[in-house]
Amino acid sequence: MICLKIIEEALRRNNKVIVNSPAEGKFTYILREKGIKVYNINTRRTFRLDNAVRLAQIIKKEGINLVHSHTPLGGMVLSRLGGWMAGVPVITHAHIQDFMNQNPLVRRYQFLLNWFTSKFFCAKIIAVSEGVRKEIIKEGAVANKIAVIYNGVDLDNASYNKSSVEIRKEFGLKENQCIIGEIARLCKNKGQDILIKVAQRVIKKNPDTVFMIVGEDLEQRGDYEKNLKRLANDLGVTQNIIFTGYRSDIMDLMRAFDLFVLPSSAVEGLAVVILEAMAAKRPVITTLVGGNPEIVVDTETGTIVPQGDPDKLAEAIIYHLKNPGISKNMGEKGYDRAKRYFSLSQMLDKIMDIYEEVLRRR
Repeated sequence: MICLKIIEEALRRNNKVIVNSPAEGKFTYILREKGIKVYNINTRRTFRLDNAVRLAQIIKKEGINLVHSHTPLGGMVLSRLGGWMAGVPVITHAHIQDFMNQNPLVRRYQFLLNWFTSKFFCAKIIAVSEGVRKEIIKEGAVANKIAVIYNGVDLDNASYNKSSVEIRKEFGLKENQCIIGEIARLCKNKGQDILIKVAQRVIKKNPDTVFMIVGEDLEQRGDYEKNLKRLANDLGVTQNIIFTGYRSDIMDLMRAFDLFVLPSSAVEGLAVVILEAMAAKRPVITTLVGGNPEIVVDTETGTIVPQGDPDKLAEAIIYHLKNPGISKNMGEKGYDRAKRYFSLSQMLDKIMDIYEEVLRRR
């Protein structure tokens, strides 16, 4: 998690960190294990201005000097207002475009609130890609407040605990079987259904190919996963599809993949999972959405296909399988590109520089 990496770096630099999270979960459990104080003020709704007041009270009580918000629009607006009331600067971090209300009146209200608070109550806005920067400007963010800082991964300390052989043994796979992997939460936007449809065509040409789908169905509490399994059964590819559920050993799985695919159909900010694939020297096939084209150089470090196009995706996968030497070379170049532009240390240094800049201006 990018937010957790930033917190750890702030602590390493001898800063005190207080966190507000609207709900409890894995993230807050990790924070408490680190001895970090966590509040649970609900910042999901822009109209809950009383919660901006509560944030301001906590900021004053805890002696906070800087607020860094990693939330959708509601939390962004309330954190800016809370920081203004408490007299401290606020930085907001845009990881993806906000999906604003479809009602024209409500949407206009959200746009104006975003514009006003970003202009007058926000010291800096960090966008994780140029794609996100363009989208949030459309949503009211003030352009001259935005700095683009790419997400980063720790290439030097990537954690590998199992070999590719061990992963294959765990799932009963032979050494000569090709593994095509996707790692993402199970939902329509991540395109697992498209990958399953494509699997039927790929398997006809490459019968030993296995598609490993890694992730949880959190949004529909298992119903979407059941639909995906039903789709695989209807297409007759169940034997070639592995659903792993949640896994913590992401880098081990990445290293076992022959090819990483992320067929997203909606906007991606800057997908860290693609960076993790590049850190594992795996070639990437992904779609032309969000920041994906800023990470993957088409035909050089992987392949970019149009979103929602099973034919193009199938062609790309088959090409990689037919040309393992070219595919492997793309993975090597992807690693070099990640090291040059998307290292964790670069990301953290740039964010800490913004902290210092904002505090100096104050």
